[in-house]
Amino acid sequence: MPVNSKKKKIKASLPGNMKPETVEKIVAKELWKDERTHKILGAFFILMAFLFFVAFTSYLFTWQEDQSKVLLGAKILLPSHDQNVANMMGSSGAYLSHVFIRQGFGIASYLFCTLFFIIGINLFFGRRLFSVSRNIKYVIVGLIIISVTASFLTQGKAFPWGGAVGDTSSIWLQQIIGKVGTAAVLLISALCYVIWRFNPVFKFSSNKNIEETDSDSNTILEDSTEQTISNQMLNPKEEAVPNFDLQMIEKEDVTNDSAKLLIDSELLKQKQEKVSQGIKENNLELEIKSAPEKSAIDNTSSAKIGTIKPYDPILDLRDYKYPKLDLLETHGSEQIVRDPAELETNKNQIINTLKNYDIEIDKIMATVGPTVTLYEIVPKAGVRISRIKNLEDDIALSLAALGIRIIAPIPGKGTIGIEVPNVRKTVVSMKTLLASEKFQNNNFSLPIAIGKKIDNDNFIVDLTSMPHLLMAGATGQGKSVGLNAILVSLLYKKHPSQLKFVLIDPKKVELSIYSKIQ
Repeated sequence: MPVNSKKKKIKASLPGNMKPETVEKIVAKELWKDERTHKILGAFFILMAFLFFVAFTSYLFTWQEDQSKVLLGAKILLPSHDQNVANMMGSSGAYLSHVFIRQGFGIASYLFCTLFFIIGINLFFGRRLFSVSRNIKYVIVGLIIISVTASFLTQGKAFPWGGAVGDTSSIWLQQIIGKVGTAAVLLISALCYVIWRFNPVFKFSSNKNIEETDSDSNTILEDSTEQTISNQMLNPKEEAVPNFDLQMIEKEDVTNDSAKLLIDSELLKQKQEKVSQGIKENNLELEIKSAPEKSAIDNTSSAKIGTIKPYDPILDLRDYKYPKLDLLETHGSEQIVRDPAELETNKNQIINTLKNYDIEIDKIMATVGPTVTLYEIVPKAGVRISRIKNLEDDIALSLAALGIRIIAPIPGKGTIGIEVPNVRKTVVSMKTLLASEKFQNNNFSLPIAIGKKIDNDNFIVDLTSMPHLLMAGATGQGKSVGLNAILVSLLYKKHPSQLKFVLIDPKKVELSIYSKIQ
């Protein structure tokens, strides 16, 4: 759709008494929200990245031929100029390359191509594939470091690898800290830039020699221990530790601490063997006495425990009477009022608004609720759901509604829902909710009645499934009503012994009516 025709349609849908400045702002805002605008800008930035890349690359090989022509300045951009330019992007490519590379940042100017490409990709696909702010930081720092480093490494070269910015900065650094200091600063700066942007991982090989020596020492200790144990088993009557162990330890260069540990362990084993031999020689038998069984006492105690009934806290207040439903007000029949004219008008407005954005639908259905009507639409094949979801403000404007909600898609259905507030709302009374069978006969620990769903079904939930409940909204949206509904539901369903309230009201406005409950 052309931009001018779209502007006309947007202006036609707005009220006629609005100021021209406000109309222009709304039109610009709507045009910016359109995904086609983002795609066009994205394609433009990708094209700019490609053209700059081609111009810079061609300048590397044709800068000498175009040098004299570029020095003419703005005259090179005139179509009537009779001099041919060797740059692949023509006179504009030669001039821009001269400005960015020779008079600017040299070879670091390629970073502008990456920045344009990232911006274009994000706009074209409509999502944040790359972080633009982060890449802008990379480009700014990279322009300085790369240009100065290139100028320092290519001093005296004809081609401006670092550009005018790099040459000036390199000469200034050399005058202050000399060539050695400049080289060190540039090396550390380049290393820090690479770590900041790419975060490389540096891995070092483990020291195998240390591991081999540790394993060898462990095998020596194990072999010496096994040999001493085997010798001791063959000669159990020897009291002194044989010299074979100490000689073995000296030959294998084991430390004195390990030798001492082996000696102590052998002495302990010899003492244990002596004790066991003395027991065998005396032929003493160990008599084990078992404690008397107390099965009779245990059975009686378990029987007493089994006969104890669980404690019922409700018995403490047997005479408590639950509040009656007569205390609540009755609000008529509470039947939903269906206005065919309103439904037809809203249906036509939704269809026309979607047609303005080239979105066609196959089917539309309406489910009328007490306060909200749900319009379910089935879009034609090929229509993206995100396009309909982005039109939430446009649909609300066409319906002149305070606010709508788009459910795209509805869970469990192949449709897209648009909830529109009813002009004539039906009162949902608390008495009807508490008297319903769904509230009276349920197994919830803490049942609360919130209201009615859009299909006129009572909405009863268990508060234990939502221990952290946040109620938020603008003034007049029903926060106080919802809080009172929760407290009243609990008072009508639970016994005082099963329920305790801790109400904190800093303003002492909302919860003051419950101060008499004890």
